[in-house]
Amino acid sequence: MKNFFARGKDKLCGTTGDLVMLAFVRMVTTALGLLVTKLMAVHFSLQQYGTYSQAMLLQSTATSITILGLTDAVSYFYNKAATRKEKQRYLSTIFALQYVMGSGCAVLLLVFQIPLIRYFDNESLRSVLLYVAWMPLVNNLLPMLQVLYVSIGRTKQIAVRNLLVSLIQLLAVWCACYVTGDIRIIFILLLISGILQIVYFKRTFDRESVAIRLRYGDRKLLPEILKFSVPMAISVMTNALARDIDKYVVSFFTDTETLAVYTNAAKVLPFDIVTSSMLTILVPVITRQIAENNFEKARETFRIYLRMGYVFTWILVAGAVVMAKELMVTLYSEKYLSGLGVFVIYLVVDMVRFSNASLVLTARGKSRRLMVYALVSLASNYLLDIFLFKHTGIFGPALATLLVMLVMNWMLLQEAANVLQISAVRFFDLREVAVFVIELLLCCILAVVVRRLLYQITQNAFFILLGGYGFYFVAAVLFNRKRIISCCKSLNCIQ
Repeated sequence: MKNFFARGKDKLCGTTGDLVMLAFVRMVTTALGLLVTKLMAVHFSLQQYGTYSQAMLLQSTATSITILGLTDAVSYFYNKAATRKEKQRYLSTIFALQYVMGSGCAVLLLVFQIPLIRYFDNESLRSVLLYVAWMPLVNNLLPMLQVLYVSIGRTKQIAVRNLLVSLIQLLAVWCACYVTGDIRIIFILLLISGILQIVYFKRTFDRESVAIRLRYGDRKLLPEILKFSVPMAISVMTNALARDIDKYVVSFFTDTETLAVYTNAAKVLPFDIVTSSMLTILVPVITRQIAENNFEKARETFRIYLRMGYVFTWILVAGAVVMAKELMVTLYSEKYLSGLGVFVIYLVVDMVRFSNASLVLTARGKSRRLMVYALVSLASNYLLDIFLFKHTGIFGPALATLLVMLVMNWMLLQEAANVLQISAVRFFDLREVAVFVIELLLCCILAVVVRRLLYQITQNAFFILLGGYGFYFVAAVLFNRKRIISCCKSLNCIQ
């Protein structure tokens, strides 16, 4: 048992190996996710896909509202508690709170389904709300359990689990497309899959002597838990609403088919494949470093995270911007090309998304500050969405998202710098960033030339994408091979 609780404090030698494994699995799951989107985009009409998009939008919002910051609370109080019994009390109380919130949300969604259907002006939404209503509870319990898996050193099993979930999702969509022709089957199978995963996770923790039982919960712990999690909950909720508010604006001013186009065009693509895998590994590390007031190591860890973030993300995204039309046709179909401008804007959003400075503030317990930023972000996004929509149509909300994200990310970076007692500019080697950007621009110019030459040979979007982006990617990696190797070496033995 002593070794079990000490496992999270071990030196993370070999981190690059875990990162490569996680990134590889994420690549596979991402490919499966894109295949799922492709199947639905081609097989379903814009009306059907729009209904699916509306259901997923409601699910996303409800999930964000009911999570209550409890995923972060699980990590915080689990690592804070000193004994097994204390850990069980905290965990059981936190999970009981989520059961109450998730179940209450499901009831509210079912009670208010008529106003929701009227807002979206889509009667077809009624057929899926019964299943969508319960998915926020499942979607919140799973990441809470995954955080515990990481804490007990089972990162690799999480990766395998994510792969299996992607396969189940593919099966559900395949059945919906080719067997039943009904999108309800997607939500039914995903709901069943989520419930089975929760059962599996809980049995695993029982074997690890960290049983999560409602009877172990303690109401006296609620004030302490809520004091930590509620500000974080508001932050998470407002960030999620800020991410989705553009879709609500588009839904209000347009129709279901337009929302279908906008949803796919605004879909977040997996260019953060490296940074998201890094977060799984580094969040517990940087949380511990800051909790121990070891700011020197925390600064170095965060620098490594940011450097790997922009190096890998910008390499992947820059070529996609050049090949945006071909990429959109390949991922979805030509019937979605009316949203090409939105697609390009969201590619740039992906380039900005790498700097997740909120993890530093979370580790320092500054959840109230995050709440303030999230509220400001939501209000700014909403007002800009409406203003820019009326002046530029559906491109306006996408542009509003980009502008707000740029400003907020920089402000959060400043806050992280204050926590780590350093200037925000010193997180980056500005000379390296400038050289890196110039090299990427050169690779993009070469890719444009190759793209034009390929159009003289074929009009097939997939082959043009394969040739143009493939040429760009090889050139970009060759230009930056030393930088990439340096990033991996610096990550390999974070303590």
